[in-house]
Amino acid sequence: MNEAVHIGALAQNIVDVWGWWRAALKDPRAIGRSLPVHDGDPQQGYFRVRYAKDKPFEPVAIWFEDGQWLAYRSGREVRAEDIWTSCCRHPVTYEAYNDAVEGKGWPDDDAVVAKQVAPPAPGDNSAAIDPVEEIADQIASALAGKDAYAKIADDETAAKALSLRNRLNELSNKADKIREEAKAPHLAAGKAVDAKWQPLVKKAKAGADEVKGAIAAWETEKLRRQREIERQQAEELRRQEEARRAVEAAGEASVAERGPVATIAPAPVAAPTPIQPTYGKAASVSVKLVVTEVTDWQALATYMLAHPDLQALLRQLAQRALDAGRTNIPGITTEEKANIR
Repeated sequence: MNEAVHIGALAQNIVDVWGWWRAALKDPRAIGRSLPVHDGDPQQGYFRVRYAKDKPFEPVAIWFEDGQWLAYRSGREVRAEDIWTSCCRHPVTYEAYNDAVEGKGWPDDDAVVAKQVAPPAPGDNSAAIDPVEEIADQIASALAGKDAYAKIADDETAAKALSLRNRLNELSNKADKIREEAKAPHLAAGKAVDAKWQPLVKKAKAGADEVKGAIAAWETEKLRRQREIERQQAEELRRQEEARRAVEAAGEASVAERGPVATIAPAPVAAPTPIQPTYGKAASVSVKLVVTEVTDWQALATYMLAHPDLQALLRQLAQRALDAGRTNIPGITTEEKANIR
C-alpha cells in the first residue's frame, strides 16, 4: 500500500470512530438494532449514565488513544469496557457533555429537579436541617416550578415536566415514609390498646345488636298484627258497602222491611310508640319499607337510570370493560387519550 493510500485509509478510520456515536445521536432507537451493542466493545463518543432513577445523570466521555480505551465519568477515570453498556443508550452532544462537566446541568433537566438532586457541595450542613422543613421547602420549590408546564407543546418540555412529576412523586413517597416511621410507635401502642379493649367492645356491641334484633322482631310482629286488624276492618267495611248497595237495589222493599244496615267504624291507625326502658335512653320506633328481593332487574335499572350514583357506577363499569379490551359496549362514546403511568 503506497503512502497516500495509507494516509487516506488512516484518515477514514479516524472519522469512522465517531460514526456509531453520531448515528446514535441521530436515532437513539437504532441502538441495539442497526447499531450493535456488545459487552466489552465500547464506541467512541459522549454519553451520560445514572445507576438509579433518583440519581442525576453523570457525563461520560469514551475515546481510543495510544492503543487503549479511555473513559471519564464526572471527571473520574473509569474502565470504558465496564461503563459502556450502562451509558451507550444515552448519547449526548459534545456541548451538552461540556455543560454537564461544568455543572450547568443537562438541556432536558428541570431546573428545580436538577438543583434538588445534585450532590451536596463540600461542607454542606443540610443534614442538620429538620427533615420535615427540608422536604416542605423542596416540595414548595417543586410546586412553584409546575407553572412552566401548564401547557406542553413539544417532547423536550414533556421530558422536563416528567422529571418534575417524578421528583414530586419521590418527595411525596419520602414524606409518606417518614410519616409512617414517625407514626409506627403510636400505631404499635394503639394496637396494644385495641388488643386489650376491642374484644370487650365487640362482645358488648354484638350482645346489644342481638337484643335490638329481638326488639325489632317484636315490633315487626306488632305491626303485622295491626295490619291484619286493619285488613279485617277494611274487609268488613267492604261487605257492609256491598250489603247497602244490595238493599238500595231492592227498591220494592219498604224501609221498615229492610231494617237498618249495620255499620262498623274503622279503628284509628295506631302510630308506633317509643319504647321506654327503666334504664338508659328511650328508643323511637318507625316503620320503613325494606327491599327483600328484586324481581325485575331491568325494570329497576330503568327506574333508577336518572340517579347520579347509578350513572357514576355505569360509567365506571364501562371504563373497566374498555380497560379489559372490550369495544362492543353500547350507549357510550370514546376517544383516545394518552395515559401517563
